[in-house]
Amino acid sequence: MIAGLAGTAILGSASFAAGDAASPLAAAMTGPYPLKGIVAGLCDARGQRIVIQGEADNGGALDGDTVFDIGSLTKLFTALALADMVVRGQMAMDDPLGRYLPAVVPDFNGKPITLRDVATYSPGLPGWPADMPPLGKTFPDYPVERLYRALSATKLDAAPGTRYVYSNFGYGLLGLALARRAGTDFETLIVSRICKPLGMESTRIKMSPDMQAHVSPGHDRKLAKIAGWNMQEAFAGAGAFRSTANDLLKFLTGALKPSPLAAAFTEMMRTERPSDEADTKVAAGWFISRGHGDRLVWKDGGVLGYSSFLGYSAVKKNGIVLLANGNFDSPKWGKHLLNGGFPL
Repeated sequence: MIAGLAGTAILGSASFAAGDAASPLAAAMTGPYPLKGIVAGLCDARGQRIVIQGEADNGGALDGDTVFDIGSLTKLFTALALADMVVRGQMAMDDPLGRYLPAVVPDFNGKPITLRDVATYSPGLPGWPADMPPLGKTFPDYPVERLYRALSATKLDAAPGTRYVYSNFGYGLLGLALARRAGTDFETLIVSRICKPLGMESTRIKMSPDMQAHVSPGHDRKLAKIAGWNMQEAFAGAGAFRSTANDLLKFLTGALKPSPLAAAFTEMMRTERPSDEADTKVAAGWFISRGHGDRLVWKDGGVLGYSSFLGYSAVKKNGIVLLANGNFDSPKWGKHLLNGGFPL
């Protein structure tokens, strides 16, 4: 475990101090969407630190080993696993998605959906399948076979690779395609290809007893405890993992410094495409925001009762992880804490 911060740390223009009421984390907790607790993992030239604000609400204290649902940060694992398989020569970014799925995959006037299109948020697919039940206090029962049927029935509204769509539908399918190519299930693939090489022992879908003992429950906007989602296998590649600040700092370090997955992290960044924000493009998994003399590479996550952010400055070589046991605007806060020029 990384010990709590003894003094203060500077990240961009923001000053952090553990438990300090003037900390920007305290401001994040008392904004329009109040939080019960938040953990920040910081890395810069001085090393790595954990800063906490608030409480875990589980009978214990927040720390770097507290477990949170990380939602769509899972997409970084999915995209990195794809990049690793490309580097190993097991797949190619421009392979058709349909090559790896037992379903009829729609095309657009003969143009197929490629793995690159899905990974860079431009698959031509909608955000969710047309028959997806409403998202509520529990994640809907939606089997893999139903996902395949929905895929085959979908008519693409744009040529793949030409229009940004944040598609959980697409990333669910990508996770299934990778697992089928590897001959295993999605969680085993991510654990073997990413978690083990990077030393991330508290990053899983199915939690170990030790992880369960360190879970901070999610909270609604009235700060009442709520049960987290258990995302179905069909959408595991879009958002099913849990993790800790300590583990995600290992992932962040792997992106910033030499690591066993350095070639795969590089492969993730080879293609940039437009997003729906003028200052932001997308790569495989990542979002890339430019401005204020900086280039921020980041991803956020949000599921019922939890918010997350992981990002770094490609210019300053510093990074941050934010994990909260409630829902708030983590992308705005994460980018602002990396570089104060990005507004809240």
